[in-house]
Amino acid sequence: MSLASIVLTASAERHAEKHQLTTMLLSLRLPASCMTGDLVSLETGEAGRHDFSIIQRRWVVIGNATELEITLDHPARR
Repeated sequence: MSLASIVLTASAERHAEKHQLTTMLLSLRLPASCMTGDLVSLETGEAGRHDFSIIQRRWVVIGNATELEITLDHPARR
């Protein structure tokens, strides 16, 4: 299974920093099958649920290697 790297928009980054979620978000192991428009919800116990939306998929090609970047935004668009 191919996994994607995570990129955050400015608003998602601000929200993540405010709630100490940055490390958790950037270390997510989302599969390449995630699609634009999907919601990603982090359950954080007492702090509740934090919803992000996938707004972009981007393939980065370096030589013969490819990597999928998934961009998360907050607030989530439903």
